Amino acid sequence: MSVNVEMGTTEKIIIFCFLLQGVCCKDFNISLPKKIQALSGSCVIINCRFDINETYDKDLTERAAGVWYKDKHDTGSSPVFNSSASMQNSFIKGNITGELLDKDCTTVFYYVTSIHSGQYFFRIEGERKLKWTFAKSNVSVQVIESPVNPQVVLYVNEQELQGQQEVLEGRSVSLRCSAETLCSSPPATLTWSSTARILLSESSKLQELIISDLNFTAAQRHNRVTFTCSISYQLQDNNRTAHSSITLHVQYTPQISNSSCSSTNVTVCFCEVDGNPSPEVQWHLSGHPVSNSSNTFISEERMSNTSLRSFISLDHSLTHTNTLLCVSKNTHGTSTQLFHLDLVIQKEISNLFLILIGAAAGAFAIVMLCGVTYTCVRKNNGKLQPTDQGKESVNNVDEENQDDSVDANNIMMSSAGATTGNQESIIYSSIDFSNSKSRSLEVESVSCLHVEYAVVLRGSGGTAGAESSVRESTRSTEAQD
Repeated sequence: MSVNVEMGTTEKIIIFCFLLQGVCCKDFNISLPKKIQALSGSCVIINCRFDINETYDKDLTERAAGVWYKDKHDTGSSPVFNSSASMQNSFIKGNITGELLDKDCTTVFYYVTSIHSGQYFFRIEGERKLKWTFAKSNVSVQVIESPVNPQVVLYVNEQELQGQQEVLEGRSVSLRCSAETLCSSPPATLTWSSTARILLSESSKLQELIISDLNFTAAQRHNRVTFTCSISYQLQDNNRTAHSSITLHVQYTPQISNSSCSSTNVTVCFCEVDGNPSPEVQWHLSGHPVSNSSNTFISEERMSNTSLRSFISLDHSLTHTNTLLCVSKNTHGTSTQLFHLDLVIQKEISNLFLILIGAAAGAFAIVMLCGVTYTCVRKNNGKLQPTDQGKESVNNVDEENQDDSVDANNIMMSSAGATTGNQESIIYSSIDFSNSKSRSLEVESVSCLHVEYAVVLRGSGGTAGAESSVRESTRSTEAQD
C-alpha cells in the first residue's frame, strides 16, 4: 500500500512540473479569426493577439513593428502592410490599433476593394533577433460588394418561434433583427418599417452583432402586415443597404363589421364578418337554425381570406317572427348579431311614406312653378299686341293735334275725289330709333280711303315731332283746296 501511495505522489509531481514548464516556457502563437467579411469601399478590422518565446521578451520594445503578408509569407514575398513604413507605399492602407508591447496586434485596413480579398499572415519584428512570422495561422478576408441581409426572428412571450409566423391576438410579440458588424464609419444602423401605419417601439444595442428588437402586443390590425428590417452603411461613394422581412399572421375571434336588412317583395338581411381563421356563418330564426328552403335562401360572398358576407332572404310569411340571429364562429370564438324583423318592416313603411310625401311635395312645387310661368308669359304677350299698341299710342297724342290731323285727312280725301266706303288704306310708317332710352315705339293703323305716308320719329323731338308732321300735312291739303 505504501508503494502505491508513493507512486501516486510522484506522478502528481511530474505532471505539475510539465504544466509549470508550459507556463514558464511560452512559445510563438497567435489568435486570429478564421474569416472576416468586409464591405467594398469600407474598412475591415482584424482582431489579433500573439505570444512569443519568453527569451525574446526583452526584444519586444516600442520600436517593434507589425507586418502583414497576403497569400504568401516566404522570404521572397513582399509585405502588403508594415506599421513602420509609410502608408503611401503600402498595398493596403491601415493602422495597428492594438498595443504591440501588450502583444495586441489588432489591425484595421481602410478602403478595401475586391483586390484585397485573400489570406493574411502576421509577422512581428522587434529589436535584435525578434523576427517571427506566424505561418501556421492566418485570417481569410472576403470583400463583398453588398451587405449581407439581416436575420429576423419572431419571439412570442419571450420564446422563439421557428418556421412559423402565426400568433394569437393579445400575445406579447418581439421581432428581433440582427446582423454581423462590418467595419464602417459611421457604424451601420438598423431601421424598421411596415406595410401598415403602426407605432413601433424598438430597442437597439451594438456588440459583435447589431441587434434591434421590435416589441408590441399582437392585434387584429397586425394580421398580414409585413415588417421589414433594413441595415444601412454610409460609405464615401454611396450608401449600401440590405433588407429582411417577415409577415405576421395574427389569429383572432370573429367580428361582425357590417349588417342590415331591407324589405320589398321579400326581406333580405346580410351579415359581414371577419376572423382568422376564416369564420363560418349560421342563421337562426326564432332560436332555430335556418337552411335553404322554399321560404328561405342563404348565399355567401367571399370578401378576403379572412372575411365573408352572408345573405338570407325570407318570405313575408316568415316576417311575423320577431328575431333573426346571425352567428359567426371559428376556432377562437363566436360573435352574434340580432335583427328585429318587425322593426325592419316598420322602418321600410316609414321610409316609403317619407318618399311619397317628398314626391307629392315635388310635384306640387312643379305645378306651381308652371302656373306662375304661364301667367307671366300671357301677360307679356298681351302687352305686345299691335292693336293695343296703336290704341295706346293714339291715346298719348294731344286731342288738339288729333282733331287737326283728322280734318287734314278729310280734306285730302275729298280733294282727290275718292269715293266713300269701307275700303281701308295702309299707313306706311318710318321709325327712327335714335333715342335708345325710349320705352316703346307704337304705330296705329288707321282705316281710311286714302293712302298716307306718315313719318313718326321717336327721338329728342318726341311727341312734338309727330305733331308738326300732322300739321304740315293739314296745311298742304288746305292749300290744294
